[in-house]
Amino acid sequence: MANKFKIASNSFLTLSALLIVIMLIKIYIDYQNFIKHPGWSAPFSAYLETTGLIYGVPTIVSLVFALFFKTKASK
Repeated sequence: MANKFKIASNSFLTLSALLIVIMLIKIYIDYQNFIKHPGWSAPFSAYLETTGLIYGVPTIVSLVFALFFKTKASK
């Protein structure tokens, strides 16, 4: 049974790392688009906040699940 929990924990850790990488790539692309269009009215921090919410919340939930399954696997 602990083997399934370890697999789940590693899967959620991989998912959270993948989400972080995707978020960083999206931030870079958004910044390049922001530089090309200086007339946009919203500051870049608004784009960072929305990207942080879209990718940050699932990343945190995935990390919580990974820690939960890791503690279950160690029992």
